[in-house]
Amino acid sequence: MMSSDTITTPEAPSTPREPGRKAARRWWFGGGRKKIRAVTPEEVAVAQAYDEIPRTVARRAAPTRKKWLDRWGWYEVRVEGSWTSTRQGEALNLATSRRSVRHEGLMTGLNKISQSMVITDPFALYGSEIENINVAVIGDIGKAKSSLIKTAMCLRPLTLRRQVVVIDKKRQGNKGGEYSGIAQFLGARSIRFRTGTQGMRLNLLDPAIASGGARVDGVDPAGQEALVGAVTEDTMGRELTEKEKGAVDLALKVVGARARAENREPILIELSDELLNPSPDSADVLGPLWADESRRWGLDPGLALRRLCEGDLKGLVDEATSPEIREALEHPFVHFDVSALPTKGPALRVIMTVINTWLANVLASRSADHKQTLLLVEEGWHVADGSTGKVFRENMKLSRGLGLSTVSAFHHISDLPPDSPARALMKEAGIVFLYGQDRLEDAEETARMYHLPPGSVDIIMSLDKGHCLVKYGKADPILMEHVRSDTEIALTDTDEVIKGASA
Repeated sequence: MMSSDTITTPEAPSTPREPGRKAARRWWFGGGRKKIRAVTPEEVAVAQAYDEIPRTVARRAAPTRKKWLDRWGWYEVRVEGSWTSTRQGEALNLATSRRSVRHEGLMTGLNKISQSMVITDPFALYGSEIENINVAVIGDIGKAKSSLIKTAMCLRPLTLRRQVVVIDKKRQGNKGGEYSGIAQFLGARSIRFRTGTQGMRLNLLDPAIASGGARVDGVDPAGQEALVGAVTEDTMGRELTEKEKGAVDLALKVVGARARAENREPILIELSDELLNPSPDSADVLGPLWADESRRWGLDPGLALRRLCEGDLKGLVDEATSPEIREALEHPFVHFDVSALPTKGPALRVIMTVINTWLANVLASRSADHKQTLLLVEEGWHVADGSTGKVFRENMKLSRGLGLSTVSAFHHISDLPPDSPARALMKEAGIVFLYGQDRLEDAEETARMYHLPPGSVDIIMSLDKGHCLVKYGKADPILMEHVRSDTEIALTDTDEVIKGASA
């Protein structure tokens, strides 16, 4: 065994070498290279002292440069690339992503990494990828959220004989809501709500909003008791006491029984009158001890409902439902235009919640038809607060049994309090589209809410218009580019007012 400081070098051949290059090559590739001997430390020290290498160390001569190899750039790195084939260049593709093999459902866009199509159809993904068919679209203004909703969640589902119901809040010039052009293109009637007596009406006490009606997944859709209670609480600015809740429920039964006997719909002003001036025999169910006192329990709720009938909700939910609304449900595209309603006050929030509750009960009554329906609410923050927002959220929990997928759009997560119903709607969505955010706090809150991988904050803040992160189920987010046809581009253009020209 040699010591650690022993150096081995090839030994010179003992036999005379043939002159010329052939002899040197034969020695190098032959047995001479394999014969080694130990170089002693003394020889190494002498070589280092005289700055030379022992003559017994064999060195290979530098290769001769060939002119034809020089022309092909054999010895130096070429500035321009060289042509190759897919088989030869296969080793250069070090990182590949698995392409999606899913083909069921509607295409939404392209995966920017693999260039494969992205399918975000909630009804097609249900059961395999997601368990909740509700959808949330989150992003700053001007990032093309509306274009995605109008195409992937509105126009394309209609080709599969699904029904699409839109609560349209965004104003588009003098045409009404943004979806008015789509309604006209599809030959559907726009149901426009206005305060006063000129718009459509959706009765808060419509018999279609069944109280204890059809059960879905063992749960009833919100009925008149929950809906009227939520509207009253929002108007009063506080929760109803148990006595007040009892008075409202009792008055609802009396008014409903009276209307059924007369073969008509009950209206909200009748409920207010019954609370302020109860029928003589209405409190008999409470017994003689509480009958007289119970007549005072409905004072505050009755005054609140009367104020709504004569003020904020006049002509909206205080009269019998317009026949045009029932006829509109026969069309695949149903357009509720609420763009003319004031943003301040309870009117907009109440009418949105009434539409949602009315639709949930209508779908529950015809659940045997197995009709898939999408409800689009682009201004989701309007139904995010108050008691009406809680009713809206409770109805969304019945989405699986109703076949109703609610698509809600939101702007800034950081502006919402931690206990806001809007946050609950966003967290419970099975499919989430995350568009760009200009503010750092919004991007950080988005990444925190959906547990996005590191680096997602920078991606969210640098997303171009029409690009988003798509997250559904437990899979990692997908960087997607939304793709539209020429017809869809024309139908989803909302810049004509800004540009001063028609699309």
